[in-house]
Amino acid sequence: MVRQARKESPTGYYHIMMRGNNREEIFRLPEQKKYFLKLLLEQTEEQIEIAAYCMMDNHVHIVVYAPIKILSEGLKKLNIKYAMKYNYLNDRVGHVFQDRYKSEIIHDEIYLNQVIRYVHNNPVKARMVEFIDEYQWSSYHEYTDKIRLVSKAQKEFIMDLFSKDLELFIKFHEEIDYFEYIDTKEEIQRNRITHAQEIIEQYCDAKGITEEKQIKNNPHFLQEMIFELLYKTKLSHREIARLLEVSSNLIHKLNIEGK
Repeated sequence: MVRQARKESPTGYYHIMMRGNNREEIFRLPEQKKYFLKLLLEQTEEQIEIAAYCMMDNHVHIVVYAPIKILSEGLKKLNIKYAMKYNYLNDRVGHVFQDRYKSEIIHDEIYLNQVIRYVHNNPVKARMVEFIDEYQWSSYHEYTDKIRLVSKAQKEFIMDLFSKDLELFIKFHEEIDYFEYIDTKEEIQRNRITHAQEIIEQYCDAKGITEEKQIKNNPHFLQEMIFELLYKTKLSHREIARLLEVSSNLIHKLNIEGK
């Protein structure tokens, strides 16, 4: 099947995500992360400006400003170099990265900030750290301290959007955001479950519910909670049923009644 050409961003910004083939943790070791970042830094000499990044164990997020053709060529070189060394050191053959990199166009400055926040918060959402500044392998520290990979021009531009106020930048990163960005299927699903659990907790707090049996013994509470999850999350009926320990048929029935 012929691959479709990637669309060009009107702003020049892209959110890139690359992951290990078969969910392999190709960035698990610090040395692997350092080598990938070294290769990424080399690409900044080719009209590719880094606005943000975050390296996880099996995937990486990058926010870049670059012409689409140069970006595609640069990432291809980076992937080949990394894969060659990774396979050599691990005495393996075959694909290191899963398919082509995933990308999304960033249409405006508001979405740019939101994507950067999401990228920086990846380790927190994955429960690798409790606080965003505890994670070593993201560009968050480059905005609060010295630059390593982030373009000086990009840091200045992003901070201008916050009136050069570091406190505003930090507080913005603390805001809750349930929008779904490109990521691994596992991360997206984990975020959906976390969101659902927070909805349940908020509902229980609002109703003064302290025990699980209070929900199951009160059809009104159970029905309201189901509607909350149906309308506010992207979980399937089966997933909601599993979360609340009820039948999928009940979820399906209420969904039809609520339409």
